[in-house]
Amino acid sequence: MDVFDDWYCREHPRVLAACAALTGEVDAAGEATDEAFVRALERWDAVATMLSPGGWVQVVALNHLRRALRRRRRERVLAGSARRGLTGGEFTVEVPDREVWAVVALLPARQRTAIVLRYVHDLPEAAIAELIGVTRGTVASTISAAHAGLRARLSVTVTTDEPFTDKEASHG
Repeated sequence: MDVFDDWYCREHPRVLAACAALTGEVDAAGEATDEAFVRALERWDAVATMLSPGGWVQVVALNHLRRALRRRRRERVLAGSARRGLTGGEFTVEVPDREVWAVVALLPARQRTAIVLRYVHDLPEAAIAELIGVTRGTVASTISAAHAGLRARLSVTVTTDEPFTDKEASHG
């Protein structure tokens, strides 16, 4: 592990500096750099034999940084689209059925996020996948698991095509 440690000490400041210089965001650059080095350590046997392990880790860090920044921009856009009416600097969001959404709030974070993006923002699976950084299949299975959890808690039939309605919630 001494070889990795030496390489890490030499390369980490360079990768961090490059990411920070490109974005101007030191925290995001640090997170991306750390993630890249974790991936390098996990694959050290292969990375160590590359022509340029430093170049590989830089690309991984920049890719991570680009995805994180893109996700953050989209989250800001989505947060802005959730605003229904501005009053005195505050915003209100119309919640279709408080009982249903209270149960949604009990779901695991990824399921909750997928449900909100699908039914509040009406995003297709492909857009959700890109936004949260997973595959489309993962989104489909996440939404399916969320529906199962909601069915169990609400004792209602949850469809994959229609948003939740007051009528569906009243069956529980």
